Amino acid sequence: MNLKEQLYVCTLAKCGTISKAAEELYISPPALSVYLSNLEKYLGVRLFERTGKSLVPTSMGREYVERAEKMLQMKKDFELLLEQSSGKCKGSLRVGIQHRRAISIAPFLMVHFLKEYPDINLIIKEGVYDELVQMYQTNAIDFLIYTCADELPDTTYVDLGEEYVLLVLPEHHPANAETWWKEGEHFPHLDPRCLTDEVFVLPVKKQSLRGTAERILEQYRIRPKRIIEIRYFETAMSMVDQGVGIGFNRSGYIRGMDRFPGVRYCLIGDVPYSARLVLAYRKGRNLAPHMERLIQLIKEHINKT
Repeated sequence: MNLKEQLYVCTLAKCGTISKAAEELYISPPALSVYLSNLEKYLGVRLFERTGKSLVPTSMGREYVERAEKMLQMKKDFELLLEQSSGKCKGSLRVGIQHRRAISIAPFLMVHFLKEYPDINLIIKEGVYDELVQMYQTNAIDFLIYTCADELPDTTYVDLGEEYVLLVLPEHHPANAETWWKEGEHFPHLDPRCLTDEVFVLPVKKQSLRGTAERILEQYRIRPKRIIEIRYFETAMSMVDQGVGIGFNRSGYIRGMDRFPGVRYCLIGDVPYSARLVLAYRKGRNLAPHMERLIQLIKEHINKT
């Protein structure tokens, strides 16, 4: 089943330039440019508008890409059926994971999954929320492991667990005296309205926790004195540890952060904020045994940690 034409057009739409697409397709930019021009002449329509070096799909180009992506997915599914019928298990499996979570999950999968399926090329792609969602929507990854804020269309979700959003205070911050405990919980509660006019250390805007943090600040009418944006959670926790400001974290991220003894974690309000940790893949996709095994391994690892 040869779908070179569909692959080339989808890659051009994803990459946005001839040079980037040619690099991904392992051909020369001039050859790809000629191929696209010939294809558009054959079809009698323009698939892309050229603006400098950038390529932007036309309305007909978007229609083409939508159908071509489905054809490419059908091809992958059929090849998977062939592998299953022959008893062989080869190919690639691309998994997108948020940076902080990949620290734990990625090495675990590389050890345990590849031990069972050594012929599978397991590719781990790290990123922040917006980057990973874009990879997923352009079929650059097969599975997406992330904190689900909004459900994506045509997607099947496997629940991996529930995580709490935590306020993070410096050890000697006066708000620590206003926390209260509930029986059976691992963290005290805090009404965040006592934190107005404070310095906040927040994730960058492309990270899922940034949107949650902004909603919390708005709900409790908190006006930060200053916002410091930090991409990596360890850096943010180090700043809180040193008394620079107040931060946010997820309960699933704080494992392995014992080197910050000067931070105190709190649940937010009387009813804590929580979010679903999920694994997402395209609805209707046929999962091979090795894919189902990968999901099982991820579940086992998260339940242990």
